Amino acid sequence: MRKFKFCGLLIAGLACLMFSCLGDGDTTIDDWNLSNAQISSFSLSNDSIAGLSDVTFTIDQVNGKIFNRDSMPYGTVISEKVFCSMEFEIGVLGVLMVSQSTGDSVYWTSDTDSVDFSSPVLITVYPYNNVSSKIYEAKINIHQVDPDSMAWELYSGLISGKSFQDMKVILYDDAYYMYVSEGNLFYLYKTDEADLKNWTETALSGFPGKAVISGITEWEGVLYVVDTEGLLYRSSDGQTWSQVVNAPFVKTLLGFVPENRTGSEAVLSAILKVDETLQFAAMNKDAEWRTGSEVPASFPLSGFGTLNYEMMYQPYLAVSSGRDGTGTLSNVLWSTTDGLFWIPVTKQEATFPACEGAALFYYDDMFYVAGGIDESGTGLNELYYSKDRGVSWWQDTVHVMPEDYRRGFSSVAVDKNNFVLLFGGKAARNTNVLNELWRGRINRLGFGKD
Repeated sequence: MRKFKFCGLLIAGLACLMFSCLGDGDTTIDDWNLSNAQISSFSLSNDSIAGLSDVTFTIDQVNGKIFNRDSMPYGTVISEKVFCSMEFEIGVLGVLMVSQSTGDSVYWTSDTDSVDFSSPVLITVYPYNNVSSKIYEAKINIHQVDPDSMAWELYSGLISGKSFQDMKVILYDDAYYMYVSEGNLFYLYKTDEADLKNWTETALSGFPGKAVISGITEWEGVLYVVDTEGLLYRSSDGQTWSQVVNAPFVKTLLGFVPENRTGSEAVLSAILKVDETLQFAAMNKDAEWRTGSEVPASFPLSGFGTLNYEMMYQPYLAVSSGRDGTGTLSNVLWSTTDGLFWIPVTKQEATFPACEGAALFYYDDMFYVAGGIDESGTGLNELYYSKDRGVSWWQDTVHVMPEDYRRGFSSVAVDKNNFVLLFGGKAARNTNVLNELWRGRINRLGFGKD
């Protein structure tokens, strides 16, 4: 540290000040206070630096640190000297402030003294006895990353040395269950919710040999899947499966609708084949089925994403994108409150590209659609969002997907630390599953999580 030419004068001045204070007949100082050099409050201000005067500083007396726990916004620049205001446990002889980067020093006397805080500042407080001085390091914390940007990474591989034709990953019983097809066989791998890198193969029993694993659905703690012949199967542990007896011909599982606050029952939503027509239907907890309206020709039967959400205290189930009964790709979000009647929500003048296999998820209080496979059969990497529950969609040009992520049919989840997880996926419609896990998170949603 640079030497200060005024040190001798400073000490002499401090001594004179001390004797002057002690000689005041109206001032009485306890012996223990003669060595008290603690700062009790600290603030900075400069009219040219937005928000600086509103920053709250924490004083760590044990470690001699002064800092703001809530960092100032990303991009804040401390380009000018700032005014420093301090209060002390008891009056002190003097305060010396030294910039750690430049070595410039200031003998602080009042709130009108300005200091360079572009880097940490060492503050030495001299108490009345001028012996046991206390040193603080004061700094302004500024977010070093854009809080609204989204960082994506190829987080890990999944099962090395394997080549799968299809994959579905779901969060079930505090673990991720990965159902895969390899050749004509099905396998199950599991990993702890907090792990994601170590997958253990787990035996399957009674799993249907013609299962449509993309439609595996969890409802009321039970997993359901249908096969290509319309048979419905269930499992209460994800491993041992059995056919649901007396179930109708189930064309497609759509998801579930939770019980609402007025007492409407929770149901499993599906499309049934009834007398050569397709009808919306719902199964209750007693395995009783009710049918609703006929399925419109434009409603997706495969390759759609599903999402549960709530609006005005009413639970909804939504599906988006996919391929309808005529083979046409969809760019519409549909929703239902009972599984029996569905309505198209999306405005055609404000939507995402028609595709199948796009990941639909709820994140940061918005709906998102990620990736997908277009009409040419190739993977997309665009990200679209909706702020009005699927009515209007905009391409997200801030949280851009990586160029290497071009795929559809990924399984999607949002974990407890606000990471979006994209498992597997296909680069093109008729290719094998990519053995990858991608992870992304908006930076501000991670503050205080890691």
